[in-house]
Amino acid sequence: MNNFVLKYCLNLLNTRIKAKLVHSFIIIFFLSFNSQAQDVHFSSFDVNPMFLNPANSGFSSASFRLGTMYRNQWSTVSKGYNSYLFSAEALLYNNRARKEGIGIGVNFLSDVAGSLSYGQQNIGLSVSYFKAIEKKSEHYISVGIQGNSSKWGYDLTHSVFGRELEDIEGIQLNTINTLDFGMGVHWQLKANQQHYLQAGIALLHINQPTLSYYEDSDIKLPTKFNFYFSDLISLTELYSIKPTIFFQRQNQYQEIIIGSDLNINMSETTLDSKILSFGAYYRTIDAFIAMIKYKHDNINIGLSYDINLSKLTPASKTYGGVELWLLYSFNSLAYTRKTTSIPCPRF
Repeated sequence: MNNFVLKYCLNLLNTRIKAKLVHSFIIIFFLSFNSQAQDVHFSSFDVNPMFLNPANSGFSSASFRLGTMYRNQWSTVSKGYNSYLFSAEALLYNNRARKEGIGIGVNFLSDVAGSLSYGQQNIGLSVSYFKAIEKKSEHYISVGIQGNSSKWGYDLTHSVFGRELEDIEGIQLNTINTLDFGMGVHWQLKANQQHYLQAGIALLHINQPTLSYYEDSDIKLPTKFNFYFSDLISLTELYSIKPTIFFQRQNQYQEIIIGSDLNINMSETTLDSKILSFGAYYRTIDAFIAMIKYKHDNINIGLSYDINLSKLTPASKTYGGVELWLLYSFNSLAYTRKTTSIPCPRF
């Protein structure tokens, strides 16, 4: 009887060890090959303009802009994704007579997931140049470039492999460092008192750096393509809507987000700006996104939540991702709002 119990316990322990080994390998294998084409994405994609398109870096009515975002996703499935974004921008040069300028920005991104804390840490630097197409109207175009230094990897102390060299399944690295660059174009036009149009295109990871934990230089970080378009439509002095479409593609993965904000002007005087916004968006074949935003002068805060509608609904229990953000714009002591030549929609 004692031998039977001992043999049963040893078999059970052996099974659990094998399961742990297989689990660790599957996670690394999946993240190395299948997730290579999926960058961090935010449902509130247009909240941080520089992260959306390098052409937006410093392109603002303020001389400085600071931002932070946080996203938590798939927390009900396992240790889900936790994404953090911090950004800082400055308007370095602004010529009112020629209606042109230069902006610069830096962002730090951290994204980790799973029991192995797999993910990336990224530092990016962006520079933009903008100029008015028509000097007598609010019609601008901006171009920008971006450089990124990224560290990809997982926590080796929480991974389990066998004792033999071949048990690591050929995995030779637990961290990878990449350098890549991107570029973008942004266009905006105040067509009349009712319509303020914006659109942009961005290409990221143009050089497609190697992203492999093996001796395989053919595994690349694919180029990502972004496109967005919006129209801020004034309905009355109190209400406006902002229909928006966003398209993103990276390798065989793509997403389309369509929806609109309803903006309510709560300003008490013409000198202040108080705007409450409610947004409803749909990410095709994936999720419904609900948002609430509040802008008080130079401070912009908001919250969004994804309700999962995909085939993962049984596992996620319809829970998706929650996002929080805060943006703060300000001017230097010698710089007032009246001196700016950059029109930005406030309503």
